[in-house]
Amino acid sequence: MSVKIDKVESIADLLKNFSNSNKLKILCFIGKVEKNVSEIIENVWISQSLVSQILNKMKLEKILESQKSGKEIFYKISDEKILKLIKSLKNIFN
Repeated sequence: MSVKIDKVESIADLLKNFSNSNKLKILCFIGKVEKNVSEIIENVWISQSLVSQILNKMKLEKILESQKSGKEIFYKISDEKILKLIKSLKNIFN
């Protein structure tokens, strides 16, 4: 298996999100389906302020994208590759 050297930095940056347990919980919970902030907080058991910080950071990193509907903001994973990686992790560790 060969990875282009110019991709290594972006791969390492992405994997940093998987090394943070709170970020990983959020990514695994969101999965393929858009989730709002309230759903995320209820299911990952992380404080509202920390969830908001994490979501904003992952949005800036283009890992998540958001859509506002009324007063709620819904988040989804922005890249199919990230979903495949999460699915692979679930298959390995479940």
